[in-house]
Amino acid sequence: MQRNRSKIDESQRKMYRSSHDSSETSGQILTEEMVSRYLTRKPNFIKRWFKDNATNDLLNDCIQLKEQNEFLPKPRTSVTHEMFNNIIQGNISNHTVSSSNSQLYDYMHLNENELFFELIRDIANELNVDVVCHKILTNVSILTNSDRGSLFLARGPKDARYLVSKLFDVTAGSTLEQSLHKEDQQIFIPFGKGIAGHVALTREYVNIPDAYEDPRFNKEVDNKTGYRTHSICCMPILNRDNVVIGVAQIINKKTGTHEFTEKDINVFRNYLTFCGLGLSNAQLFELSIQEYKKNQLLLNLARNLFREQDDLERLVNKIITESQGLMQCARCCIYIVDQSILSSNKPEDIHFSKGFDMIYGEEFKVTTNDFLENSRYAKFAYHVATTMETVNINEISNDHALSHLLISNNDDKFELKNLLCVPIMDDDGHVIGVSQVMNKLHGRAFTEDDVAIIEAFSVFCGLGIHNTRQYEYVVRLTAKQNVAFEVLSYHAVASEEDVQRTVNVSIPEANQLRLYSWEFNDMILTDDETILASIRMFVELDLLKIYRIPHDVICRWMLSVKKNYRLVIYHNWRHAFNVAQTMFTMLTAGRMNARMNDLERMGLLIACLSHDLDHRGTNNAFQAKVDAPLAKLYSTSTLEHHHFDQCIMILQTEGNNILQTLTPDDYKLIIHYIESAILATDLALYFRKRGDFQKLVESRQERWIDPGRKELLRGMMMTACDVAAICKPWEMQQVIAKLVANEFFHQGDIERNQLHVEPIPMMDRDKKDELPKMQVGFIDSICLPVYKMLAEVESGLSPLYEGCKRNRENWEKLQQERDKL
Repeated sequence: MQRNRSKIDESQRKMYRSSHDSSETSGQILTEEMVSRYLTRKPNFIKRWFKDNATNDLLNDCIQLKEQNEFLPKPRTSVTHEMFNNIIQGNISNHTVSSSNSQLYDYMHLNENELFFELIRDIANELNVDVVCHKILTNVSILTNSDRGSLFLARGPKDARYLVSKLFDVTAGSTLEQSLHKEDQQIFIPFGKGIAGHVALTREYVNIPDAYEDPRFNKEVDNKTGYRTHSICCMPILNRDNVVIGVAQIINKKTGTHEFTEKDINVFRNYLTFCGLGLSNAQLFELSIQEYKKNQLLLNLARNLFREQDDLERLVNKIITESQGLMQCARCCIYIVDQSILSSNKPEDIHFSKGFDMIYGEEFKVTTNDFLENSRYAKFAYHVATTMETVNINEISNDHALSHLLISNNDDKFELKNLLCVPIMDDDGHVIGVSQVMNKLHGRAFTEDDVAIIEAFSVFCGLGIHNTRQYEYVVRLTAKQNVAFEVLSYHAVASEEDVQRTVNVSIPEANQLRLYSWEFNDMILTDDETILASIRMFVELDLLKIYRIPHDVICRWMLSVKKNYRLVIYHNWRHAFNVAQTMFTMLTAGRMNARMNDLERMGLLIACLSHDLDHRGTNNAFQAKVDAPLAKLYSTSTLEHHHFDQCIMILQTEGNNILQTLTPDDYKLIIHYIESAILATDLALYFRKRGDFQKLVESRQERWIDPGRKELLRGMMMTACDVAAICKPWEMQQVIAKLVANEFFHQGDIERNQLHVEPIPMMDRDKKDELPKMQVGFIDSICLPVYKMLAEVESGLSPLYEGCKRNRENWEKLQQERDKL
């Protein structure tokens, strides 16, 4: 016992040292896991094996070592992850020699039990399936003293399993490269056929003393190789679930009559029990690497697909190229369903608008219409598109149900052997195409794994094709919009006749037009005179000279702005003109000029003239109620954003850019001034910012230099100009108030009669007699606060405040008179 114990101790020390000295440390961990599991979970099996193959002392020594934890090295970081990364990165070769001559020489110095244990450890030391299989055969050859052996791996679904020759005629001294069957050399054996197939099906070993006497033996192999097969022992390799994962076969015992003894069979069986575990681990490891690589391929495919979204043909070329590499097939076709029938639920409406074809080694090509209508491949793709089901046909002649679809054309020289076809769908579940791969390379068939891969692949293809189609649709839509924009711009811009007429008219003086007056009355001016008066404002502020604006450009721009106002009751060109005149008066007579630079003055005038462009006579709330397209574009300040967009459209139209001489930085800045000023006319923003403005005014220390605070000041000036009609002389105020009310009542009528909702009192025609009361409320809540604060900022603006207070008194008196009736 002591002698055996010392040998095991020495063996374990060697194993421990080698696990730390060698770079290939992963096998030691697998040995620990394997032996530990079997010593703890399968003690009866271990005892039975040792009873037949070892002494009780050796058994007790192993169990004691396990209990004392001497059997296992100290826990260390798992190397499986490191091996995985090394293989993925290509740092470990898949074809390494499993046993060297020096290793065989070392084995010769071990006794039988030590040899068996070392060979178990050798198997557990590897995660490469090819190397594991090679080691199994070479080690079995050592254990049984057989001349050579072969190993087959089980493949295929449960109802159609078969064996694949992995290694053939392996001897104790042969290398992996000499014995490994490549894909084009592999032999396929169905379960139940031949000796190996019989063993795989029955899961029982076969020991044949004389191979030539067994009808299942194929003598042709010997005839071709010149080798004489005497005896064969064939045994299944099972996994943890007792499922056949392979078959090992040894040939010709080297001594005596060439027959394998019962002891050989027991050793063979016991060794393969451990080999089943090692092979399962290696296969799982290989599967994880394959899955990782497949996922990387799919990820790479997705990345490439979403880079090719501007051209369908280039996208499909990428899809087909990736398909052939991923599926290892000889031919691939992609069919695109006509977009016009995607919404139809009728199968008979489906037809292909385009087809693409690529044969391995040939160029990618777009198919002809004749191919789409008459080829057997297109007919089969049509069947898949209409049934929306994946079809996998591995033997064309045997699939009677669909054989009529695959009758070869006389001019088709491609020999179709097998075919896998899947529908390509979009997010709505509509078939938008069909992917078709044909003839798996190396004479193999398409497996369930291939079906899973191509179905996952088709999801990415569907996304790519759908996105490309959407991109093409957007490009066409953009082109249509550009055409529409050109047409609308042509009609939105003032005619050259009107421009030339205005250019040739002299501009009246500002005093003649009373532009500096707080009591300015536009009602006495014609439309043409309002255009000239607007140009005069720019002239008076010296803006035409400062920014070198040609006279014809300012005339064309002004006429175009006027043309883009709708003929609504109040928010029309006249309103915009009055707002601009009030801003001009605030800058000049109100002495706000000193607080503004040239860009701000220019921006404020442009904003005033443009602040209600294309106004529809209804407010923001109404746009949301009727679900107008504008409400979909902008969730807040809907109309104000639209007014700004129209302003920019006119400025960017040829011959209308009055900002053409500005530097890029100045242009960007003035556009910001215009946008913030127009948005400030939204009363919702006014209420939100009024408190901040009031705090600054009440501090009485603000000099309005900070850009953010100055923007706040400009916004309050815009509000003051927008509602400045409330400050006009009483006679004008009454007329304008009725215009505003009538526009509100018009919206209220639409809400009541068309939308079937009750309008708010301000828009309810039935409450028109309450106009004085509503005006007082409007003045108190909106007008007086802003005019009072502006008068405190600059005393020159006090006429607005005073005029507003007078009109409040007039409206209040009117209300009191009505209350007496």
